[in-house]
Amino acid sequence: MIVPASAIVLAAGAGRRFGGGKLLAHLDGRPILQHVLDALAAAGIDDPVVVLGDDEATVVAEVEWRSARRVRNPRPARGLSSSLKIGWNAALAANPALRSVLVVLGDQPRLDPDVVRTLIAQPLDPGRPIVVARHLDGARNPVRLEREAGPLVAAAVGDRGLGPLLDAHPELVRMVDVDGRNPDIDAPEDLVQLLAESWAASVQANATQVERVREVPDGRDFYAPVTRTFVADPARSDDAVLVALLDLARPGETWLDIGAGAGRYALPLARRVRQVIALDSSRSMLDALRAGMVNANTQNVRVIEGRWPPDEDVRAALGPDPVADVALIAHVGYDIVEIVPFLRAMERAASRRCVAILMDESPASVAAPFWPLVHGEPRSPLPALPRLLELLDASGSGPNLTRVVGERRRWTDREELVAFLRRQLWTAPGSPADERLLTAVEDLVETGADGSVIVPTAPVPGIGVIAWGTNNHQLEYDSLRSSG
Repeated sequence: MIVPASAIVLAAGAGRRFGGGKLLAHLDGRPILQHVLDALAAAGIDDPVVVLGDDEATVVAEVEWRSARRVRNPRPARGLSSSLKIGWNAALAANPALRSVLVVLGDQPRLDPDVVRTLIAQPLDPGRPIVVARHLDGARNPVRLEREAGPLVAAAVGDRGLGPLLDAHPELVRMVDVDGRNPDIDAPEDLVQLLAESWAASVQANATQVERVREVPDGRDFYAPVTRTFVADPARSDDAVLVALLDLARPGETWLDIGAGAGRYALPLARRVRQVIALDSSRSMLDALRAGMVNANTQNVRVIEGRWPPDEDVRAALGPDPVADVALIAHVGYDIVEIVPFLRAMERAASRRCVAILMDESPASVAAPFWPLVHGEPRSPLPALPRLLELLDASGSGPNLTRVVGERRRWTDREELVAFLRRQLWTAPGSPADERLLTAVEDLVETGADGSVIVPTAPVPGIGVIAWGTNNHQLEYDSLRSSG
């Protein structure tokens, strides 16, 4: 009987190219090393040997280890090969009956459990004791070593581990072709790339779900039926998010409000700064903004219809960059596929700083409780505040976060709520799905004494006001591949 394989996770490197702390950098809400351990556990290996280095104490405190066994490399500067030998010896000492050991790198968060299972399932072959997963991009990892590969482990030197030995002894190697990629995170731009890809995948999954269930088209102006829900008093003093935003504004500045909508923030900002450039693609929203300007007797808001990043027409209206001191997005970006070029364009447009107001979950999450009842499946979530913070952290932007406690969203009446929900669930009035929606409204909605309504089961996400400078970036985002 063959004893199942174990695994070694090599996680002792200092991550100098990354700037330190690489294994604990976050991707999709988890540290990079956690992704690796979770993938192994999903493949049936929850007790790998993890070789740590000088940052052992910090890593231990931030990771869920399950049954993993931790060993320390006292001299990690000797290179990857030293950690390989320590891990190999520790794995065999813990279970002398082991016939094979999987070697995994701790900075490969896209490790695929199916690839791990594929390697484990390969038959033993003492004549070719090294089994290598070869990915579509040519990357060769992870590697499964049988006991007969012990002499090669002992001969490994330097920071490339087994790489040179695999090249020198192809007769000992079996290549197993697998799908996908399993990239290393060596430098911050590598993490930014994965974060951008993950963001795009979430947005695309959300959009694909909509196309599968939609009964009505978006129409030329998606927000036309619900514009009134975005109108707010520019003189309001009970909005904690607005207070935090106004604290960032200086009297002589020009602010570019991207996705300004009906002027929820553009109009109050106009009372504080020299000028606001309000950009939005929704004509109905901009009509509401212009009406708000008249009502508030506001003269210093310049309204531009268009999308971001700017096309030729919008660029002609804006003029050359930088067009403002500060660029703002407020509840914009959740559904942007190519988020990095979007942010890069913001940074070019602003001479001093960028500001983003986002929720922990997208505003559309308030409709999430209705999805299983109407469409029979949970809503595919959009990326939101935590994911943007990860991206800005990885980019070296040094974002400053002010958190605000969220409030439960309230609608004026059921008619307003139903109009909102139909837009979020894409149901056609009178259809079976819409009948299920109306039934769900009866079941899930509470009505106040004034006739206003809330959805008690909907999440109440916190809100963040993020500010970051535009002149201190270490990465050239433009060099990244398109995430779309």
